Amino acid sequence: MAATTVTSAIPNPAVLNHYNYEDWSFRVKLYLLAEDLWDVVEATTEPPKPEDGEAEFKAWRKKNAKALIVIQNYCGSANYSLIWGTKTAKAAWDTLAEKLEPAEGS
Repeated sequence: MAATTVTSAIPNPAVLNHYNYEDWSFRVKLYLLAEDLWDVVEATTEPPKPEDGEAEFKAWRKKNAKALIVIQNYCGSANYSLIWGTKTAKAAWDTLAEKLEPAEGS
């Protein structure tokens, strides 16, 4: 029997707003983890460059694009302007966190 890969959308995602960042980020992070994409978001080093090795760069570029499109698709149209033009999933994630994550004690 052949193995089947299933990639599905986050069930009933809530549109990101100023009140649900914690729930939204938890759900999106879980989805990215399940799809093996979270590492490009939590990266603590610079992404590889083409001169670092073509295979490594292409693999990172593909994972980054997949993670970035998920973040863009689930951030909602009101927040898309915050990350429009962002080139990396990490930068998009960090920007949304900076703008929408509630302050401690709020």
